[in-house]
This record gives sequence, structure tokens and C-alpha cells, in this order.
Amino acid sequence: MYASRTPTPFLIMDTNDDPVSRAERALYDIQELADSTAEHHPYWVLLYNCSQISKLILEKWNDDLTKDDLDEIRWMISELENSCNKLKNKVDQDSRDK
Repeated sequence: MYASRTPTPFLIMDTNDDPVSRAERALYDIQELADSTAEHHPYWVLLYNCSQISKLILEKWNDDLTKDDLDEIRWMISELENSCNKLKNKVDQDSRDK
């Protein structure tokens, strides 16, 4: 396949950790996958932009999103839409080719 799946060691969770901190740490692994998979994987754009949106939201969890933040999120959403359209076109083309 595109990326090997190696077992992830169990993480010992600090019971005093807040959910946002845990989510940020988990998101780090997702971002690592997106960064290491690179652009040759058909789902790379989806994973990368979703993780970037999530990262921005978690960073601002206790603050207000700015106009620039929202503009950036909207741009990433448009990238997601473009990628979904390309994937759908490929699926449609593959269906016609069968």
C-alpha cells in the first residue's frame, strides 16, 4: 500500500491532561502521516487539509478565531472540495472503463 502500518506503542495518559492537549498530541501523529505520505497518495490532500484545519482549531480552542483564521479555513475547505471532486471524477472514470 502507500504507507506501512507499524504498531504504535501504548501511551500512558496523565489523568490531569485536558482533552484538548490529548487531541493535539493525537493530531501530531496524523500530521506526521500526512507529511510522510507525500503528494503521491490519492488521499494526501484530504488528510493534510483536515489535519491543518483541526490543528488551527485546537490551537485557538480557548481563544477567538480571527478573520484570517477563518479565511485560511475556508481556503483549506476549498482544497478539500477540489480534492473530493478529483477523486469522484477518477471513480466515475474507473466505473466507465470497466
